Amino acid sequence: MGARIAINASIVGGNPTGLGIYSMNLIRALDRIRDDFVVYSSSPEAFRGLRARIQRVPAAVRPDFGMRGHLVRILWLQSMLRVGVRRAGLRALLNTMPEGIAGLGIPQVTVVHDLLPLRFPPEYPRQQYYFRYFVPRILRTSRVVVTDSESTCRDVVDHYGVRPTKLRVVYPGYDPAVFARNGDGPSLRPSGEPYFLYVGNLLPHKNVFRLLDAFAIVRRRRPCQLVIRGEGRPSYVRALRDRVETLGLGDAVTFLSYVDERSLCNLYTGAACFVLPSLGEGFGLTILEAMACGTPVVAASASSLPEV
Repeated sequence: MGARIAINASIVGGNPTGLGIYSMNLIRALDRIRDDFVVYSSSPEAFRGLRARIQRVPAAVRPDFGMRGHLVRILWLQSMLRVGVRRAGLRALLNTMPEGIAGLGIPQVTVVHDLLPLRFPPEYPRQQYYFRYFVPRILRTSRVVVTDSESTCRDVVDHYGVRPTKLRVVYPGYDPAVFARNGDGPSLRPSGEPYFLYVGNLLPHKNVFRLLDAFAIVRRRRPCQLVIRGEGRPSYVRALRDRVETLGLGDAVTFLSYVDERSLCNLYTGAACFVLPSLGEGFGLTILEAMACGTPVVAASASSLPEV
């Protein structure tokens, strides 16, 4: 079958994280049931083995370049991708995140993962204009808007006035080939003490300070460890490390950088409990991954987390 549908996968960078991995997994799943896609990406190697045609785009659009990459990506969407889609005679465009083409003239389906920049403005100062003025324009021109949860769906209606009939909730999934029970995970300490696990970005709305305070109380009652796997703004990470020292937890808290999926599965499996005290999430995929590994979960009751 000839190509009919364009997929905007420009968010997939050289080292894909959350949104990039979501996009890659979504495209791979769609490729198994359809053969009429053109995937626009600066990382063709991420899509090896697909039936879809992969159209390379400039590396400058990658999220690896931060705000500069974001601005270049928006300009590329409104110019080069607009022309490319029209010249190819494609009949629809799928945006794997809320970055699309204004006034394209063909149907667009746009995925919205969360509206955290609007809910926690101080944490996302550079994204305010984009989420307040550009995102609603893209959603208005989209035929269908997909959200990761009922919670995000309500946020889209409340903040942007999108008609509920235009919205579809499609929950993200986990990879069962990676996240599954695999026996006992590795002990992270010579003592072999049980450990609690947090996985995610280190940002204020993730409520990690409260997690440290709660862990200090538990630690006084029984030997245990806390593993924090994630990265964030240097100033915030320093503040977290200072709190660890203030609470006298220097020998009980381990900070880890990002790890590959297999290592992450081992972390989940070895944990006594996975903890996510976040004040807001678009979905909360780490909860799903932890449960798939058979790990008990303690989570906040905020936003989408009860749905998961």
